[in-house]
Amino acid sequence: MKTWTVIELIEWTTKFFESSGILSARLDAELLLSHVLKKDRLQLYLGFDMPVFHPNLSAFRTLIKKRSNRVPISYLTNSREFMSLSFYVDERVLIPRPETEILVETVLGLQKTPCHILEIGTGSGAIAVSLAVNQPTWKIIATDISKAAVDVALHNAKLHQCKERITFLNGDLFEPVIELDVLKYDWIISNPPYIGTTDINELVTDVRDNEPEVALFAGCSGLDIIQRLIADTPEFLKPEGKLMLEISHNQSQQVQDLVNSNPAYTACNIIPDLSGIDRFILATV
Repeated sequence: MKTWTVIELIEWTTKFFESSGILSARLDAELLLSHVLKKDRLQLYLGFDMPVFHPNLSAFRTLIKKRSNRVPISYLTNSREFMSLSFYVDERVLIPRPETEILVETVLGLQKTPCHILEIGTGSGAIAVSLAVNQPTWKIIATDISKAAVDVALHNAKLHQCKERITFLNGDLFEPVIELDVLKYDWIISNPPYIGTTDINELVTDVRDNEPEVALFAGCSGLDIIQRLIADTPEFLKPEGKLMLEISHNQSQQVQDLVNSNPAYTACNIIPDLSGIDRFILATV
């Protein structure tokens, strides 16, 4: 029976993934083998001639099959980096995207004093945990309609030793915080579902067939949750408090109109992502 080395496995898997239409074939092969061997990618490069034996070989083959069926890498490795922190993720939560880091960086850049922050739709907890790690004096409440997602977020808060600084609550939008002592917040932030159900076929297979629908879709237009957040937020913000939302690439004008039509807001700004696409709305009451 053939004995496979690290480099042989990477090269074979890369070709197999390419034939399956996976664009990041080489990277995916390296990430999966790194995960199985419990080594980082640099260690793989330093040990290209190292043989790989059963059961690692068997585990690797299983992951290759799942990836070829378009299961996202982050679900296969149960890991995703966000704000230079490693987060546990699985099929219960949306995989954090790099562009969402801009939301965190904006809040960190604008808020210079201790504050109260409410995050709606925390998912994996990546946003709340990143804020708590960077600003230990801030008080953060994070909600999600999915109890399973709250469990993942709590796990990540424990992982990064900030569980005591974040209150996680299960429920729909503002419903879980109505009875709390904290009546007003300095910031309300959210990366809500914003994809229209009519656009489902535009999603790549990895996303459409694997990530939770409740974290992706918001009615036919994709604006159902955003509309509710814009309407209800002023009641929960302190004077000069801010609402920051991530939005879809084609929703900028509609979302600005929603904010500007509400007299509670005094300012509205659009923040682009690194590709120059209008990606975030920042509104002040």
